[in-house]
Amino acid sequence: MSDVLLTLHCAVHDTEAVVEAVRAVCQVPLHLRAEAVRGRDFGDAGTAEKVSGALKRTTLEVVIDEHMIPDLLRRVHASRRELPVRWRTTPLIDQGRIA
Repeated sequence: MSDVLLTLHCAVHDTEAVVEAVRAVCQVPLHLRAEAVRGRDFGDAGTAEKVSGALKRTTLEVVIDEHMIPDLLRRVHASRRELPVRWRTTPLIDQGRIA
C-alpha cells in the first residue's frame, strides 16, 4: 500500500464540515492552512468573491493510504458544505521524522 499526500481546498466556512468528513475516515494528523486565491474562479466563488476576485480558502493536507481516497472523497462529497472542494493527490517518495 502506498501513502499519498491528499490536498483539499475548501471555502473557509466549509472547513469544519470537510474536517469532520476526513476525520470519519482516518485519525492521522490533519494540517490546515488559510490561503487567499487571486483570480476569477467563478466555479468555486461566492457572490462577494466573484466581485472582488479574491477567494478565501482553507487548505487541508493529510498523508493517507491511497486506498482510502475513494471513501474519503465520498464522505467529503456528502458533507454539509456549501461550495465545491478541490482535491489532488501527490505520491510520497519518502517521509520521516527527525528528532
